[in-house]
Amino acid sequence: MSIMLLTENEQFLQNRYPSIWQLWKQIEHAPIWSQYEIVRSHAGPPTIQVHVDGRPLYLHSKYNPEQEAERLAQQLKDQVEQCDHLFFYGIGLGYHVEKLLSMFPDKSFTIYEPNPWIFFRFLSYKRVTEWPLHRLRYLYVETDEESRRQFFAEFANALETNVGLVALPSYERIFVDQYRQFVQQFRDILQSKRINLATEFAFAKRWTLNSLMNLPTTLRSPSIFSRKEHFRSKPVLLVAAGPSLQEEYDNLRYIKEKGLAYIFAVGSANRALVANGILPDAVCTYDPQAHNFAVFWDMIDKGIDAHVPMIYGTSVGYETIQKYKGPKFYAVTSQDTVTPYYLDSLDRSEVIDDAFSIAIITLQILAKLEANPVILVGQNFAFRDNYYYAKEIKRGEKQTAEVLEHERRGLMQVKDVYGHLVTTNESLNQMRLLMEHYIQKYAQIEVINTTKGGADIAGAPFVPLEAVIQTRLTKKVVNENWHAGQESNRMQGMEDKIGNMKRAMTDFIKRYHELEAMFHELEQAAIRKKEDKLHKLFARFDEQFRRLTKNDFFDVYVRPVVRVYTEMLQKEAHNIRKEQDPVVKAGKVVRAFRSYLHLCQQVYNDMAPLVQTCLHPALKQKDDGWKRRECTSSEFQYIGQWRKKEIRIEKQSSGEAEVISAYYETNEPNATIKFTFKGTALRVIGARHAECSDEIQIVIDGYKERLSAKDKRFSPPFPPAFREVLFEKSGLNDGVHEVEIELQNAGKLLFEAIELQADESVFLHVNEEGQGEVAGMNRPIAYVGDFTVLTKLIEGPKIYRKGGFSSLGGGQTIAHGSFLY
Repeated sequence: MSIMLLTENEQFLQNRYPSIWQLWKQIEHAPIWSQYEIVRSHAGPPTIQVHVDGRPLYLHSKYNPEQEAERLAQQLKDQVEQCDHLFFYGIGLGYHVEKLLSMFPDKSFTIYEPNPWIFFRFLSYKRVTEWPLHRLRYLYVETDEESRRQFFAEFANALETNVGLVALPSYERIFVDQYRQFVQQFRDILQSKRINLATEFAFAKRWTLNSLMNLPTTLRSPSIFSRKEHFRSKPVLLVAAGPSLQEEYDNLRYIKEKGLAYIFAVGSANRALVANGILPDAVCTYDPQAHNFAVFWDMIDKGIDAHVPMIYGTSVGYETIQKYKGPKFYAVTSQDTVTPYYLDSLDRSEVIDDAFSIAIITLQILAKLEANPVILVGQNFAFRDNYYYAKEIKRGEKQTAEVLEHERRGLMQVKDVYGHLVTTNESLNQMRLLMEHYIQKYAQIEVINTTKGGADIAGAPFVPLEAVIQTRLTKKVVNENWHAGQESNRMQGMEDKIGNMKRAMTDFIKRYHELEAMFHELEQAAIRKKEDKLHKLFARFDEQFRRLTKNDFFDVYVRPVVRVYTEMLQKEAHNIRKEQDPVVKAGKVVRAFRSYLHLCQQVYNDMAPLVQTCLHPALKQKDDGWKRRECTSSEFQYIGQWRKKEIRIEKQSSGEAEVISAYYETNEPNATIKFTFKGTALRVIGARHAECSDEIQIVIDGYKERLSAKDKRFSPPFPPAFREVLFEKSGLNDGVHEVEIELQNAGKLLFEAIELQADESVFLHVNEEGQGEVAGMNRPIAYVGDFTVLTKLIEGPKIYRKGGFSSLGGGQTIAHGSFLY
């Protein structure tokens, strides 16, 4: 043992890793040391001999440890190349660590030693400061299972890259149980991280998509806060669908008949109320998922929805808003970045914090309406007699309100309103705690809990509903026509917003291509080791990246979707800033930011066609003097090879898709569209793109003109700009006109519609003889909805072991501000 070497390492630990140094001081004189000996191999370099059940076992080859490490590194080379971060489980004397770190000088790493005795033997052999410590993220020595769990929690929280787990093969053989437990926990924590990221990514897209699709309805609907005078200082029952609801139907029916309090049904409660002949004064909803409308299916199916107002969070599943026929009132949720951009009159104090329970959303709305008191009914936050919901709520394959198997995970007991223990699960308990938070936040509002047998809710004292009726609900307060009134119309002034967003979309593409060009410059400068140029490029890159993130389209449609990855990118950028070697730094910048940029580009491709074909047309004044015929109309005759394509919202959970818009595409020279109309003016509506043709001929009554759909601002990998006016002609005589549109080269033509002046213009059906082939198109241009997480960004971690490797799943994350400086 080298005393000087050990002293140096001790000093290093004391300065950099004091907790490991303290562990060393605790065990340095323990008798167990004799079980771990450093011995010479046949080739000379030392190995560690471990005595297990009286047998000597070796951590490294007893013949040639260095040669063994070389073989292991070569076996793992291809797999390790796919990772950004190496997680070494078991250090031994570090032969394999040194080999892999020298082979991959740009990869960060973590050292996790599960055996403190082995780690301190290592300290007597190897000077830690000789390793590339600027690349070392974690150095950890396990002492017990609790210390392992603490480490995993910290590691998973900071996880931002593809992780490759490299286990020293001897640890798998010698410490079998300990290794197996580690791998299981490693898998669980990283899979959990991956699932959370996938959920966040999917819901983030859903929130933004819903807000986009709901915006036309929102702009035509009143804010719920415009009806504050009806609810201020009035009692409101917040009725949830917990199992205790079934005890209150008589009380609720009495309250409804006498108009003693407003009844707001949240979630599935409307089904139980309607089944018992009680019509709520409003239903409240906010769930972003596509199937959320099923909660109201009984009302929709029976036509009851037409008579009951809906209060919706603006990021609610858009299908619900489309299917529900009754009056609608909106509340902007914190997940909605679309509505605040287009709605200038929004009062930011009325934005509702997103939460994982509609009851908590509704409580916030009632507090901002200044309703008082708020009376909770059926808000159990716990199981009761093995029921999760009131008996009328049928769900799942078994169509039951009883507790389902997956709801039994994380069972726990909490105090109920009588002081007894009641069973709940982690999810319900978290909802209860969050409701308690908002009750405390809105302390000026009295909240009463009438839920018999439900969990105790701090800040909401329990009073049976019968007693509340006797003492507090003694006169009629309900105005049954509180929802009556004209629809709002905030469509005025939308042209400026639409114009600004269109400019932002072209600017986004420009910024993307500028950054891609900068990545190429950085790579070339790094290859040539031009350090001075690299320093200048870093400063330029930082400014270019800021321009991208200040773009309106990025801010409204991209940032909310990629926010998890933005946060992770910022963590990565923090570490990149510490890199002193400009060549190494350039590689890290390109890898981290290129992945993020490509993710942003994919979100653009998903959202832009919907903004162009669905949202912006709906925001324009409907009576704009033009009437439209879609490309699918039988009034158009297609000659040549045409392909029908669709812009669709894919709903991955159901396998269904909703068609938002359609167009016909061709790249066959001489492919033609023919139609006849009566009127004085027309427009050709189609898409523009760098790959579209600039040689398109339009013939009106024998007079030839040219039009172009080519636009270099929209180029691969971005989709075309849809709903563009490719050609406009006015001043025609008020008679019948024959029109032919012909593609004259091999560029693309994407045809969406024809618009005519609305002053008695009409389309005339053409003779369909000689109709050309129109090929079906199975692949849509845009997939939007319940998205899968991008596989390039959610790969690792991987376990590498001698003789092969297997993927465990896990998560790379990318996630604003100044990035490099």
